[in-house]
Amino acid sequence: MTRARGLSLSVVGLAALVWALPLRLGFYADRVITDIPVYREVYEAIAAGGVPYRDFDVEYPPLAVALFWVAGAIPGDYGVAFSVLMLACLCATALGAMAIARAIGLDRRREAAAGIAVALSPLLLGNLMETRFDLALAALLAWTLWAAAAGRFRLAWGLLAAATLLKLVPLALVPALLVWQRHRAGLRPALRGLAGSLAIVAAVVAPFAILSPGGTWNQVQYHLDRPLQIESLGSAYLLGLHALADIDVTVESSFGSQGLAGTGPRVIAAIATAVLAGLVVAIAWTLWAGLRRARPPADARLFVAASAATIAALLVGGKVLSPQFLVWLLPVGFVIAGRYGPAAFGLTGLSMLLTLAYFPHRYWDLVDLQTLPIALLVLRDTALIALLAACWPRPGIAGQPLRLLREDPAAGRRAMAARYLTD
Repeated sequence: MTRARGLSLSVVGLAALVWALPLRLGFYADRVITDIPVYREVYEAIAAGGVPYRDFDVEYPPLAVALFWVAGAIPGDYGVAFSVLMLACLCATALGAMAIARAIGLDRRREAAAGIAVALSPLLLGNLMETRFDLALAALLAWTLWAAAAGRFRLAWGLLAAATLLKLVPLALVPALLVWQRHRAGLRPALRGLAGSLAIVAAVVAPFAILSPGGTWNQVQYHLDRPLQIESLGSAYLLGLHALADIDVTVESSFGSQGLAGTGPRVIAAIATAVLAGLVVAIAWTLWAGLRRARPPADARLFVAASAATIAALLVGGKVLSPQFLVWLLPVGFVIAGRYGPAAFGLTGLSMLLTLAYFPHRYWDLVDLQTLPIALLVLRDTALIALLAACWPRPGIAGQPLRLLREDPAAGRRAMAARYLTD
């Protein structure tokens, strides 16, 4: 058995051990807030002969619906079957994160640390990882980014299409992936890859759209209509002002969660959406600027950092920030290279721990506007802002000595040639 295979098997075994034991004990075992009944209802509707989007409303894309059906088709209890599927996705995510680490030239210790951190992540986030399907998205994202970093662009675009059919948010990675493939293979292959990915998505969605155009569009309209969710960054700071200065906020339940009602929160939600779009574009532009002088493996490290920053931006800038969205960080949060890698590693874990500190046990206290969960939420969202900054694809991610470059340009260029423009 090679060392690489032994490490992979050890990480998979660790993930299974964590899943089988700690998640069954103590406060980890609390499943009061779970999405399993929603998924089971989708399965039962399909089993009864219903067609998604035409005969019943679904807020998720077709591949998510297929996942819910597969869990029900497995003999036995639905919740147990779904948990087994999510365990498989956790293992796939851990192996994917390790593959990314190898593809960008991290050493064996960093590779092992990434895999172990992902395997232990259920201890950081709790049982929400087995009662939501976001681990399936994390697994697809992990292998999408590995394929792109390794130069297997057709596979990367295909996996990105699958991830988009599972949840719409991976579309935010398109600008970074376009810039990355343009750097490695040229603009035309990048555009062909994007076209192929969109064609896959269209081919899967088309039958449902033909059967029920309105019902298919409703899954998009559902998310457009959602208010500022209570755990989002904009909401967190409004709640902080409520705790500090007693400003009025109104919490309402809608769209399967809790959000803030009123004109102010609606304006903040619109601003957050605009900021998110600006962040995605700015990350892609920064990646383009950095790639002009980068060579392997430094260029791949910049791409992975840009992908991590984009995912962090989705959390920071989105008007909805459900706790399970932290799972999206698993493929990339632990593999950032360069001087900012340890900060990104620690902030990824910290943001998960702060989420666990209020969810699920203090979540309803947050809805009741109690001070402690508000403080924990503000700290968590602040940690995500810091994580976005740590992941930003600056030259330091790849090792470029900025201070030396400023103080002694000639020496800086020599150091950059040795460390940043590696052959």
